[in-house]
Amino acid sequence: MEIRLIAADMDGTLLDDEKGIPEENLRAFRACAAQGIEIVPATGRTMRGLPDELRNLPGVHYAILTNGAQVVDLAKNEIIDSCRIPVALAEKIMMMARTSPDEIMYDVYVGGIGYTMPEFYNDVYKYVSSEGLAELVRRTRDTVPDNIAYLKERGQDAEKINMFFRDMDARKRMREELSKLPGILVSSSIPNNLEINAEGADKGGALLRLAARLGIARESTMGFGDGENDLSMIRMAGIGVAMENGHESVKEAADYITKTNNEAGVAKAICHFTGIQI
Repeated sequence: MEIRLIAADMDGTLLDDEKGIPEENLRAFRACAAQGIEIVPATGRTMRGLPDELRNLPGVHYAILTNGAQVVDLAKNEIIDSCRIPVALAEKIMMMARTSPDEIMYDVYVGGIGYTMPEFYNDVYKYVSSEGLAELVRRTRDTVPDNIAYLKERGQDAEKINMFFRDMDARKRMREELSKLPGILVSSSIPNNLEINAEGADKGGALLRLAARLGIARESTMGFGDGENDLSMIRMAGIGVAMENGHESVKEAADYITKTNNEAGVAKAICHFTGIQI
């Protein structure tokens, strides 16, 4: 069956390690658009984290954001599907980070924006390992004096909670504690973080709901990813493609393993499965 929708994770997948989009990937996407194939960014980021060069490509009409908590119609700037963490549960999760004896940076995503606090924003290099990631964090977060108080005051359910850890044992302890809470899904996109979504908010489910909305069969979808938060998409897509640089669990679940993110592995797999020449 022909491919009609391609969903691609961004960090570690579509983007190279410098957080740029390899030109080969862009050419492949343009060629897909010319054949009427939908290109869907599928990311843990918010709308603010989508590069303009990606949003402005022909064929990019929708985006799966915050790990599947939102599906957005980009042209209308309209949320067409959502699955959020109730305020009280989000507050409880954030308090677990705040009261922990470990050093944990924690953000909450509400209304498509990530909210952090000045002490984290100003010391982001304590929690991230690269200039590119530090810049991304700063560009995609707003600061508030107290993000838990802000969440309660706003009274709006959260799309996601993100935690960064300086110590991997602390990350392991927090994950064990979070596993005791019902109604949430815990995943990870980089080695030292945890991403908490509502149960049901995953990239795979969002992909299938969007495909159904567009009248596209599951068998005609392709999903690309490298991290744990991509697993559901890799498993549910008609063709699940893992990056060579991906987590072992993702590669084990995939139908196909392509080259690394630094080698434009997305473009290479698209050409392999569609016959597109770029």
